[in-house]
Amino acid sequence: MLEVLHRTAEPGVRPLSASAAPAPSALIAGWREGLAIVNLRGDAEDAAFRRAAAEALGVALPTQAGATSEGSTARVVWAGPDDWFVIGPKGHAEGLATRLREALAGQHHAVTDVSSGYTVLHLSGTPTREVLAQGCPLDLHPRAFKRGACAGSHFFKASVWLWQTDEAPEYELLVRRSFMGYVWLMLERTAAECGLVTRRFA
Repeated sequence: MLEVLHRTAEPGVRPLSASAAPAPSALIAGWREGLAIVNLRGDAEDAAFRRAAAEALGVALPTQAGATSEGSTARVVWAGPDDWFVIGPKGHAEGLATRLREALAGQHHAVTDVSSGYTVLHLSGTPTREVLAQGCPLDLHPRAFKRGACAGSHFFKASVWLWQTDEAPEYELLVRRSFMGYVWLMLERTAAECGLVTRRFA
């Protein structure tokens, strides 16, 4: 379930009700708080490592730079030749980390639950690329960055890891919790012209 509320950078503006439809030109943004976020390290060239990780996650590890893979319960984001972020369901970090450790027992690997240090910001709506472009140097044009692509970058002064989830367009940003307030403030400022709608995830 989700609740949609209107939010603008201008003080004194009352929120719209959840039943009010957002403007077609608005940026829709919301924090996906509580997701399981696990960092996995290992040898991508080791077939046994890839096979064990895939069995634990239900989806193959992406081994190509700038790629993601998505299963029924987890998204895996490439972060380096031997480095991945695994994004799982809310409240399942411990179980996810345990499954990986058990599957990879005896192999060279590292599994770290980083859920307490990161959160995920979901962005959608017609102006998404234009808003991101004001603070992110990545070329997000469809010819260069498509659904399933990911990259490390920054949004103004906050380091982020970004991936595209839909051509609509929809994006998600992995953000350090200490930068949540700053990132949201910059979203409010950059979306002042088109409008910002808050999407609340259950």
